[in-house]
Amino acid sequence: MDIPLQLSPDFCGPPTRVDTTQRPLVTLKTLLSDRALTVKRPRQQPPSLIFSLPAEMIAEIFLQATAEDQDADAIRIPMHFHFVLSQVCGLWRAVAIHTPSLWSRVVLHLGARTSGFGGITTLARTCFERSCELPLALIITSSVTNADTIPNLSMDLVLPVRHRIRHLELRLPVVLTESIFKLPKNSLKALRSISVYAIVSADPASWFRSMSGLEGAPHLDRVKLACVHAPGSLIQWRTIDLRFDPYVARLPWAQLTDLHLQDLELRCDDAIYALEMATSLVRCALEVRMFEPLAPVIAFTVPPGQDAPAPPAPPKPKPPVTLPALLALDLAISGWPSAPADFFDRMILPSLKDLSIKYKDRQPLPCATLTALQTRSSFSLERFLLASRTGDTLLPFLQANPLLSRVQLVFCALELTPLAEGLTRVARTPGLGILPCLRALALTDRWTEEAPHATWARATKAVVEMARSRWRVHGDAAGARLVGFTFGSQMGLSAKKAERMERFRAEGMRLRIVPILAERAHLRRADYLGMNLWADED
Repeated sequence: MDIPLQLSPDFCGPPTRVDTTQRPLVTLKTLLSDRALTVKRPRQQPPSLIFSLPAEMIAEIFLQATAEDQDADAIRIPMHFHFVLSQVCGLWRAVAIHTPSLWSRVVLHLGARTSGFGGITTLARTCFERSCELPLALIITSSVTNADTIPNLSMDLVLPVRHRIRHLELRLPVVLTESIFKLPKNSLKALRSISVYAIVSADPASWFRSMSGLEGAPHLDRVKLACVHAPGSLIQWRTIDLRFDPYVARLPWAQLTDLHLQDLELRCDDAIYALEMATSLVRCALEVRMFEPLAPVIAFTVPPGQDAPAPPAPPKPKPPVTLPALLALDLAISGWPSAPADFFDRMILPSLKDLSIKYKDRQPLPCATLTALQTRSSFSLERFLLASRTGDTLLPFLQANPLLSRVQLVFCALELTPLAEGLTRVARTPGLGILPCLRALALTDRWTEEAPHATWARATKAVVEMARSRWRVHGDAAGARLVGFTFGSQMGLSAKKAERMERFRAEGMRLRIVPILAERAHLRRADYLGMNLWADED
């Protein structure tokens, strides 16, 4: 039987131990071989069906009940549900305590806690003991912004079990998260994934640098590093240096399959260098910042009698970067608006299926840049999102990717009429035209045809016809049906056209009409991007 436990009055974690005598290891099978736990009950109490279930099935029910993480804002006691299960009856306690996998995921949501960390440490150690030697997933989150008010739990809890941690997730002030990276190179031998959300309330002296603790993790393949601005801090209203430098980060680039760098300043050259080293990437999300090139040197007049200096040799073209396994690329681009092609012109992505490009400010991206990328790589996309872009039509690029099933074009400075007519499927003509596999489409913008009224009437008629042709598929043109459609504009649809669209909704199409305000707040609003369409499963 497990060591008896005693609850403290201000319980903020697991009970404290009252007996430290070394006991032999008791397994769930040997514990329940004595049927005393299941047969000793009052005579007047009717038998419960729970006692007829095998212990292994009860353990599986416990695992399913605790699989989803609890709300970090609502919960006051970390791992509360785990300990509730172990205090219902003797049978449940035996099953819960002697199921190591139930305690192998330790989630400590601390909220704004600034005291009572002794109970938290005891709770974590109890979970570590009950998980035996199974690999651990350790999640520590806090909303405290001042690192001086809380201890360095990331070190206090990680160090004793560093050789067992498989997944590590931290949401702590930046000073506390960076201490993990200073561990010796061979400390995290079992680590496979790490997610760090560093809370920044002032200018950090350093930012994700010298990651010696991660460099020596032989199985690490998923890394997510993000900046979280402290609520109400002045840092949200001014620019600070949060540059991520891959030259000094010392990540195990060659073995990474998932890389996410968000809310960090990753310069274009640094992003290309990181991708050049991480050739095994499968999914990648980066925030790339462009900088204006330096002004050319002014040539002075050569004095008489002196030879003019030889003109400098043209710079050699930089070699392309090939990522043979990359399936999903998510880019958020900001900075200098005149050279967004500097990044794409270096890429060769033969396996790319999902491409997302979001500009923080409207920047030009010619269709020729995307078609050149597709020609070099010979990929065929299945999902495509483009937001806050200016340029020419995108129909040639869409036509070059016939397997596209989900397309989102948000504030891309396109003309609505040719776009809608290009996406219209004519049922009686041979073939299905472009995008025969299209199932979800989002078109949201301030369209140039919204004035005068006659022009907007033609444009919306083309939109309705496009939706009709892709929803009501007949005859030999039985391709994919457009099951989700989001349309956003300032003028909206006329009553007659809106009624026709409502018929499609009544027939099963998931339709969303989004009014675009003159003063849009942010491009990443769910209504504008139509993010509900991405939840669609094929």
